[in-house]
Amino acid sequence: MDEIILKRIIESLNKEEKVALVTITEIKGSTPRDEGSLMLVWEDGKSFGSIGGGKIEYTVIQESVEALKANKNRNFNHSLTPQGDLKMECGGEASGFIRVFVPGKKLIIAGGGHVGEKVLELATFLGFKCTIIDDREEYATKESLQKASDIIITPYNEAFQKITITKDTYIVIATKGHAGDLDFVKEALKTEAKYIGLIGSKVKHVFIRNSLIQDGFSEEEINRIYGPVGLNISNQLPEEIAVSIMSEILLIKNNGTLEHRKDI
Repeated sequence: MDEIILKRIIESLNKEEKVALVTITEIKGSTPRDEGSLMLVWEDGKSFGSIGGGKIEYTVIQESVEALKANKNRNFNHSLTPQGDLKMECGGEASGFIRVFVPGKKLIIAGGGHVGEKVLELATFLGFKCTIIDDREEYATKESLQKASDIIITPYNEAFQKITITKDTYIVIATKGHAGDLDFVKEALKTEAKYIGLIGSKVKHVFIRNSLIQDGFSEEEINRIYGPVGLNISNQLPEEIAVSIMSEILLIKNNGTLEHRKDI
């Protein structure tokens, strides 16, 4: 069973899915399962394995879903007596641990030019798994983009057929021109990506916004775009633009604030 559980965890992470591993760590008295019993739980409440069925399993599945949503491990302890929290007849007590497994942070960078390259370098250093997408073979090379986990050469309007986007995916759009940006942002807005950042001037963003409105995108959808991208801390050098972009991404990822820490 342990081997199968491990295999299912790896499969889930490879599919960009969170999964929680539930382990019974201590029992007292009569309980449905022994110490060491394992169960996997996914965000939709589906499970694999068992820690005893009935009320305890139902309750721990709900606790696991909550842990997955919060991205936090947690302990549990339940009394299995008629007077206990679950009003069960077993007569014992079960304690356990819920371990949350989260796929690696994923960043999609559309455009392998100077800014895209610097964003790649910094994002990789920060622990992101990065995919570079470009429609130009000369820019999307392993030699110039060595830190990329994946490099995809494709027209921007076809890129999303070749990548998986989840609600924990971050997207930075820095193609060579307005047309590529527009193609990519249209497809990005159809996903549940956590962050969609678009490089460019305010004039460019007015153009993109107007084009999206004409194509039927709602104000709510368009407002998902962070643009001009990044925090206002760079002098427009590619390296500083990358710091500005990744600072904004970390702000969102960690639910941070912009106060100076010395002022908090």
